[in-house]
Amino acid sequence: MLKYKKKFILTGCLFLVIIFSINLYISNNKIPGTYINRPIEANAHAINLDAPYINQKSSKAWNGCEAASLLEGFHEKGILSKTNLSTFLKQMPYSKSDNPNNGYAGSPYIKDQDNKFQSIYPKALVSWGNLYHHVKDMTGSIVKDLKHQIKIGNPVIVYIVSHYSETPEYQHYKWGNGIVNSHVVLMDGYERGYYHISDPNRGKYWVKSKLLAKAYNYKRYAVAIQ
Repeated sequence: MLKYKKKFILTGCLFLVIIFSINLYISNNKIPGTYINRPIEANAHAINLDAPYINQKSSKAWNGCEAASLLEGFHEKGILSKTNLSTFLKQMPYSKSDNPNNGYAGSPYIKDQDNKFQSIYPKALVSWGNLYHHVKDMTGSIVKDLKHQIKIGNPVIVYIVSHYSETPEYQHYKWGNGIVNSHVVLMDGYERGYYHISDPNRGKYWVKSKLLAKAYNYKRYAVAIQ
């Protein structure tokens, strides 16, 4: 009997360790102010276009969030539905001068490149996106305008500061100033006080509207997929 009690205790301890490890992993990877499940409120008139999620890390495109977000939006519209991220990235325009306004600067497959701002800005992203489907540069728009696009069925690519609550880190380049701790996600839904995000780096979740607005308003870069 004692033998079985020891086994039971050991099994129980192992189970607790596993649960603790899982909870620790989740807590370390969860962004404060984001939620997997929708925080349902009465009469909130929630909308979720539910764009298909594309994991940029599965293609080892560590800095390919712009292309991944654009392709997520296309897939929601039924455009390029059979095209995966790896194939899509081969079609992305690159900037020979490493100016993100003209094309992608650097490489989406290299995590850190010295003196290169690894991104593609709305102007160049829109030029590329319009080769497949109509997209609109929403740069300068307030969050309310982006919400309206979702209301009429258009997911929106938004440029934000990473983790929403971080302080932007500016760095000067030949073409101008860039926020090095920036990220790009697809906004495809809303609920009173929250927005739904399909994040190529972290998955799908709801984020508090104030957090998204703060992270977005540093640049106000956005692209609507219409």
